[in-house]
Amino acid sequence: MDDTITTFDDLFECWSRQCHLSADFGVTPQHLRMMRVRRSIPVRFWPRLVAAAARRGIAGLDYELLVRLHVQERLRRPTPMLRRPR
Repeated sequence: MDDTITTFDDLFECWSRQCHLSADFGVTPQHLRMMRVRRSIPVRFWPRLVAAAARRGIAGLDYELLVRLHVQERLRRPTPMLRRPR
């Protein structure tokens, strides 16, 4: 496996088991699944994620990467149309 993290999917795949990642986050497996489906990790979990990656020897997972992934994902999503006030 290539160790380069370029997407949220790559990030989630760094953990061999998703139950380990949910434990590192301190969330239920169901909550973790919703993060994965939404392709978004709330900022409040970033410190836990960066610390867990360091403990597990996952190279390249830092705050800078998380910002890049977040921006990349936001640009990928369609912009919702705003309603004009009546």
